[in-house]
Amino acid sequence: MSKNELTMRPCIVCNNIGFNRLWLGKSLADASDFRDVVNPSAKFFYELETCKFCGHNSIQTDNPCLLPTRKHDFIKYGEPTEHYPKISNILGNLNLDFKDVSIHTFSYKDVQLANFLANSLSISDINLNDHAGCSDDWLPTDLADNSFVDPQPLRGFFAEINNSKKKNKIVLVTRFFDHVASPELLQKVTDVASPTVHLVFDLNDYERLSARGTLEFIWNERRNFFHKNHLEFILGRKNQRFSMFPYESSEVSPTLSGVISHQLPKNDDVLKLTKPSHVGTDFCAQLTKLRNLWRGKLAKDHKLAIIGASHKGISLAQFVLDSQTLYALHDDKEVLKDKVAPVLPPLGFHSVSGFDFRAYTHIAITTTLLIAAKIIPKIRASGYTGEILDFDCKRLD
Repeated sequence: MSKNELTMRPCIVCNNIGFNRLWLGKSLADASDFRDVVNPSAKFFYELETCKFCGHNSIQTDNPCLLPTRKHDFIKYGEPTEHYPKISNILGNLNLDFKDVSIHTFSYKDVQLANFLANSLSISDINLNDHAGCSDDWLPTDLADNSFVDPQPLRGFFAEINNSKKKNKIVLVTRFFDHVASPELLQKVTDVASPTVHLVFDLNDYERLSARGTLEFIWNERRNFFHKNHLEFILGRKNQRFSMFPYESSEVSPTLSGVISHQLPKNDDVLKLTKPSHVGTDFCAQLTKLRNLWRGKLAKDHKLAIIGASHKGISLAQFVLDSQTLYALHDDKEVLKDKVAPVLPPLGFHSVSGFDFRAYTHIAITTTLLIAAKIIPKIRASGYTGEILDFDCKRLD
């Protein structure tokens, strides 16, 4: 798909065409695509878009992947648990016969919740599978007649649900809304909800995240940064009934969670909407401001060490730093040893432990604050006297 074709894509929320755009790069790899020297990462162009009509923020690219999640099985993320009791309570009030219910996971991220619901609701039929898998599993397949077939993971997901002998099915789709890159895939998965199929979802609460003044959540493997009102409109437009709630987590960023079920009351206020009003923050303007902060901080002769070679560290290098900035990535993860980082930093990819950071003028720590608090005293004790900053160019000590 060409860049011109991308500009004609309608907004996934309101179906209008008209965006503020910010160019992210023309040769970028997925943030999790660490490779060896023999097998280099595939590169694509990316741009950030904010809809002029409804304010929805998204990333557009010529990368054909329908559901960019992660590139390798060794990359895994922890998920919050605080919302589990409320999800269980919503499902418990649906008046289902839980002896005649099966649970189905979409990804490995759903396993912990599946086990919790099985215990709290006394459900014995649990199907723990990782249909989401890795990004390369979600590349479209072209047929000779120019039609498409669903990716194998999606077919397997549908087959598992359809083959269940239970009267009702509870389907968990953790973080699906964050990563879905195709309007058609979004519709197919949400349309799974029926009188006997009940979807449980969660996603980052980008409204509250952007209100904090941070952009550390913008990764090229996250394609849609849904505002709560936007997601309500999408579900309401399809006559889906749902219960959605925000919550705080000590483990991850502010989150939205909920249940889509035909057994829930109608969302009359949502259904009256013809389109969502322009809500949320223009991420293009916010990212431009952050770029200017970093460019004002780093002079030509400065050298930056980025500690944390995960999504936040890669995104800082890909989307924020000036192309002339000298930087290196640092991480102690054993699985990343001898791997080539997807940004190919000019100062290399190094460990954190035992490394002498005194040659750098600035350090950016893109880990959690808990980990940063442990790292900073060690860096200072080693003799480093420069600034230590977070992703958003704010001092950490």
